[in-house]
This record gives sequence, structure tokens and C-alpha cells, in this order.
Amino acid sequence: MKQRNENMRINVEKRNVKDWLGATKSAAKGQHYPKLWGRVHELVEVPSRRRASVNLSKLNAKTKEGDNVVVPGKVLSSGRLDHKINIAAIEFSAGAEKALKASGSRIVQLDEMMKTKKVSVII
Repeated sequence: MKQRNENMRINVEKRNVKDWLGATKSAAKGQHYPKLWGRVHELVEVPSRRRASVNLSKLNAKTKEGDNVVVPGKVLSSGRLDHKINIAAIEFSAGAEKALKASGSRIVQLDEMMKTKKVSVII
């Protein structure tokens, strides 16, 4: 069994994950919340099987109306969301995307989320 070298890069196949890695790495070096975006970069850099999966029920419990949320993983459709949020995530299940739109929430791109002043990361 091979041991993993700490300097070994993780092979990322999905284009949106590569985009997230590039954007969060550069944002971590910027002046707009560098620690936050550095942490998001670490959470995205792990293999996909170890990335966060967040259900709508968790989003409903941890957010309030109008919050800006980043999920460094996949949003799943279990539960329901009863208020509007702005959310950026690597992936959305089809059911989660439908439920978010039904609640009036906005799905935004990561670069737009990086420009906002108050952002929560939910894992």
C-alpha cells in the first residue's frame, strides 16, 4: 500500500472544483477575509468522498433570512428550507436545486459570493 506524500496534489477531475480551488487560493492571499477563503480552500482540496454534504434541513437550522452561505461540497435535498438565502456550493442535487428555487433562494457563483461582506461556511 502506497503512503500519501503530503506534497502530492489531489487529482481533480471536475472543472468546477478546479475553478473553486483556483479562486479560493487567490482569495486566501487577498485582503477580503483571507483566513475564511483559506479555510474554504482546505475544505475543497480534499478528495470528493471526504467533502461536506449538507442537507436542506441543516441549512434551514443554521441560517436565517438573507444569509450568504458557502458550502464547500454538495447540497442535498433532505429536509426543507423555509426562508430565502444566497448560496454557493460545488454541487447541488436536482431535488435541492428545485427546493432552493421554490423557497426563493438564489444560487450564486463563488466569485460573486467572494465580494459579499458577511459569509457563513456550512459543513
